[in-house]
Amino acid sequence: MARPRGAALLLFLRCCTALAPPAREARIIELLGKGRVGLPQSDEVELDELVANLQGQKPTIASVSGDWDLLYTSKSEFDPANPLGRRVDGTAPGIEKIFDVAFSQAEAVASSSPIQRFVTGLESVEIRQVVELDDAGTGRVDQFVEAGENVVFRLSASGAFDEATGRLYFTFDDAYLTAFGVRIPYPVPFRLLGDEASGYLDTRYVSDTLRVSRGNKGTTFILRRR
Repeated sequence: MARPRGAALLLFLRCCTALAPPAREARIIELLGKGRVGLPQSDEVELDELVANLQGQKPTIASVSGDWDLLYTSKSEFDPANPLGRRVDGTAPGIEKIFDVAFSQAEAVASSSPIQRFVTGLESVEIRQVVELDDAGTGRVDQFVEAGENVVFRLSASGAFDEATGRLYFTFDDAYLTAFGVRIPYPVPFRLLGDEASGYLDTRYVSDTLRVSRGNKGTTFILRRR
């Protein structure tokens, strides 16, 4: 006799919860491969359950440092009342404040920025993050968006890691596009943006292979160490 769908799903989730951390990591990597923009709904449910129950070592400067490939980002709906994205803590610096005041909502939720939503939604690019920190936890956090070998967009930031909270702070200060050997500066006045150029990533899980972080605008990032 066939098992009811609800009961089958409950059994499946219990099996996911019982998996040991190495098995969870292996299954996450199996689901995401070299990187996925979207997943079938059943895989999304499984991935959420796997990530929610990951437990590992306390994040350290050494464990978060390295060269990481972005495998997956959680999705958020575009919010016309917060077109630049909304921060988890409800703050809205600079231009973000204008939209926050003009379209204030009692139950507004965090959402990613349109640029992040666009770039992470492209199947044709590879995204990686390089975290280089000294013994004090300060250094650089660089993002590379690579469209083949000849076209690379680099978004660079100063960084500082707080081991007590597992939070990696960053402030963007440089960006440029390199296309077929030609460097094209990205015309963003980072110094004029103030707090708008800053953010953070909370490290929810990190191992020798995998890192799961949640950004200040509510997005969950799953990265694999190179």
